[in-house]
Amino acid sequence: MLTEFEQNWVYCGWFQDELAEPSDEDREWLAVIIITASSAEKAREWGDHLARKRTSRNDGNIFLWSEVRLPDDPRYASCVDHWTDVPVICYGEEIDDARIGW
Repeated sequence: MLTEFEQNWVYCGWFQDELAEPSDEDREWLAVIIITASSAEKAREWGDHLARKRTSRNDGNIFLWSEVRLPDDPRYASCVDHWTDVPVICYGEEIDDARIGW
């Protein structure tokens, strides 16, 4: 349940697998989660924290960059029907990689 000060934010983190061949189409990949937070800055801060923890545990994976948008951002218009498939976490919630799906 969201409080009046929280919103759901779409967090997109880009990663690169340095162990993959440069020609491998999966060498660079995107992970998407929804983070409930009081601001875009907080959502990005928490998503980046989780992304960096992931790369610290996985040799060859590099966290490249991230962005945060509201779910109703026009660039996500084609994704609206798929939000139920995206993991939702709260700011400060420590969860495992399997739940995030990366």
